Amino acid sequence: MKTRIKELRLEKKLTQQALAEQLGINQTSLSKIECGASIPDALLLTDLSRFFHVTTDYILLLSEERLTADFLLADNMCNLKKYQRLITIYQKMTQKQQGDFYNFLCSMLGMSDDL
Repeated sequence: MKTRIKELRLEKKLTQQALAEQLGINQTSLSKIECGASIPDALLLTDLSRFFHVTTDYILLLSEERLTADFLLADNMCNLKKYQRLITIYQKMTQKQQGDFYNFLCSMLGMSDDL
């Protein structure tokens, strides 16, 4: 477990002090957890899971699955709302604007404009 917490912290480029402040604990406690001298309680484990957007099983080395189903669903819903907004904007464009926009996107992505 100690390596996962440290690994996740380093991925976010956080110091122990910065992560401890985010979690509302002191740096010494986090240091002890990271070196295996202490084990986080269930509340802290849940906080770590939410903060890093991973499952508690991932932190506990019981799974290689990092993301929770709830997080994936929330992320997909967020993207869906963005796509719906973009479609609404696109539908308000004139046919010429839509064509220009389509050609612009194709050129940005290095794609041919063939459908």
